[in-house]
Amino acid sequence: MNQSEAFGSALWVDCPGGDIAPIFIKKFSAVKGEKAVITICGLGFFELKINGRRVSGDLLVPAASNYSKRDLSLLSYPIFDELSYRTYFMRYDVADYLKDGENTLAVMLGTGYYHQTMRLAEGKVDYGAPKLCFNLEKESGNVVSDGSVLCNEGYFKRSNLYYGEFQDLTAVPPEEEFFPCRVIDTPETEFEPNIAPPDKVIETIDNIKFMGSRDGFDFYDIGVNTVGRAVLSCKNKGEHISVSYAEEIGGDEDYGVHFSDEGRYIDEFIADGSEREYHSLFSWQAFRYLKIKGDAKPVRIEVIHSDCPVTSEFECSNKNLNDLYNLFVHTQLCNMHSGVPSDCPHRERLGYTGDGQLCCESAMLMLDCRDFYRKWLNDIADCQAKNSGHVQHTAPLMGGGGGPCGWGGAIVEVPYRYYKAYGDKSVLEEFFPKMLFYFDYLESRSDFGLVAREEPDGWCLGDWLPPKPIQVPEAFVNSCLYVGFIDRVIEIAGIIGKEDEVKDLPERRDRIKAAVNAAYYSFQQRSYCGDIDGASSIALANGFDDSDVKDKLVKKYKELGTFDTGIIATPALIDYLFSAGEDELAVSLLANDGDASFARMVRGGATTLWENWNGRSSRNHPMFGAVSKYLFTKILGIGQSEKSAGYEEIVISPRIVSSIDFAKGKISAPKGDVAVSYEKKDGFIEFDLSVPSGVNAKFKCADTDEIFTGKKTFRVKDKV
Repeated sequence: MNQSEAFGSALWVDCPGGDIAPIFIKKFSAVKGEKAVITICGLGFFELKINGRRVSGDLLVPAASNYSKRDLSLLSYPIFDELSYRTYFMRYDVADYLKDGENTLAVMLGTGYYHQTMRLAEGKVDYGAPKLCFNLEKESGNVVSDGSVLCNEGYFKRSNLYYGEFQDLTAVPPEEEFFPCRVIDTPETEFEPNIAPPDKVIETIDNIKFMGSRDGFDFYDIGVNTVGRAVLSCKNKGEHISVSYAEEIGGDEDYGVHFSDEGRYIDEFIADGSEREYHSLFSWQAFRYLKIKGDAKPVRIEVIHSDCPVTSEFECSNKNLNDLYNLFVHTQLCNMHSGVPSDCPHRERLGYTGDGQLCCESAMLMLDCRDFYRKWLNDIADCQAKNSGHVQHTAPLMGGGGGPCGWGGAIVEVPYRYYKAYGDKSVLEEFFPKMLFYFDYLESRSDFGLVAREEPDGWCLGDWLPPKPIQVPEAFVNSCLYVGFIDRVIEIAGIIGKEDEVKDLPERRDRIKAAVNAAYYSFQQRSYCGDIDGASSIALANGFDDSDVKDKLVKKYKELGTFDTGIIATPALIDYLFSAGEDELAVSLLANDGDASFARMVRGGATTLWENWNGRSSRNHPMFGAVSKYLFTKILGIGQSEKSAGYEEIVISPRIVSSIDFAKGKISAPKGDVAVSYEKKDGFIEFDLSVPSGVNAKFKCADTDEIFTGKKTFRVKDKV
């Protein structure tokens, strides 16, 4: 939409001098009970009140996006691509907020992702000062933003995603101190209704343990690593109070997100002496521990993230696998804010296309997140360069490093996984030409058949964060992934009837495979790159086939008993082992207790997944949890026929292993829940299965191969 289609005659306004959290007010007449709908966009985030009542419980809206054109050379790794831009607006029914006579509309803005004057990493992201546009349509006449709106710089001294907020509640401006706003140019962007589920206060935590005092600070433990904000009480007018947030106490700050006295992860308030509660408005923090200074007490913790309910369940006889499920679900939710699946909810808070494509299938299995990922697909599309096909490392583009395939390949992987989860073929039709354009980019960055580079002065990652310093060559990883993406796009072309447009891809795939084999395959060792960092699994999972490599891979991991892999090789290894019939080994690695395991994280006190196997750096990164999908697709065996999407044709084929005595769980498919429960008893396995009525499902286990619908029980011989 253009400006008039979205907002009618409304104009964009800002507040001269108000670049932190300005406030806008507009007086208007109304009739109580009349129909009234407001279309509003406040950038970066906004809070809307009518007659003193907050409209909606939505937080951190509108969703973050690639808002409009800005200077990309200010990023740490400069980008000179021509991108696409869109900005979301919110629409609310506000009839119940109106009264007879004079009404007051008030909007406060926060900087959000839009106006970053301070940032921890990746360079500067600044689209300009906060700005506002609204159109209140009501039966007695419309009210729009224009030069008659009044404004004030507000009472915030700081509003920043990375450094927190500083609110001086003694400086809340009275209405007589408001002055005319400034009408500004409309941002050069496309406007769309917000489709991502907004952030909300999802739950509250009241059990806050006082740990003691030191150096003028009170320390608290809430018992779980989470995201949101602390709500404080303080009755002393003029009291300067602060709350600092941390995942861990002590240790080297370079290794994690710990308490900082440098202004990071800190919310500050000057109390006004009233009974009010003090909390941030336009940000969130990621934390387990609080450090409070001043005469204030924590009232509760409000957990805040995108409103994507958990729609799955999983439990089995192996505690480590149960922990994996719970860790992933909690970590993924901690990293869903403002329509963006982030890498971590504190240090970077960015929609890395690498982390995002790895975890999207697991998230779609376990959460109600269809609209969330449909919005993120828009971000990926907007961040593909119009001039080259290059796909950025973050979407929306906020800087950051990555690689051409493990990150940029999101433009293939995420639409495909979305289609398989929800059966929406239009996504494939929309993204198919973008995928081919992306392949053109990979060809332009290839030498001697291998994807060897990306943008000048930027990153070209292959895999990332194995237990030891990474050694697997970047060109090997990216070229193997390219082969896998080619096969995926050939499949997609068949689904949407575009086979004629991919006739050259089989030859291209074979050419790349030959180049990879020539450069990285050792006949003597029967492995790729000596299988350092699990390299052979990356090749095998992406269509390379060699029985000797498979045998050596299996032997290696049976002896090793734990992971030596990074974020790309880990799911590739598990996926290949299951596809090769090595179910026992795949499950034993998922549940292993070694140095590189999810069990180690739990032993270290984790309630969210770590960025590194050894716990260095962030303690809230979902990327290694990508393998949690196999709890459902393999251990429970919930899947689809090869040509099915949206679970139109369900296949339930559990992988029965000796280490699991019972397992049960469910997912929510488009037509209803799919549930599997089984238990081993006296040499048999008893199954209770349930699929949506009217949907055919095939049950395959041992010698049983039967079609059913609705609820069904089976009893099969335990041959393990």
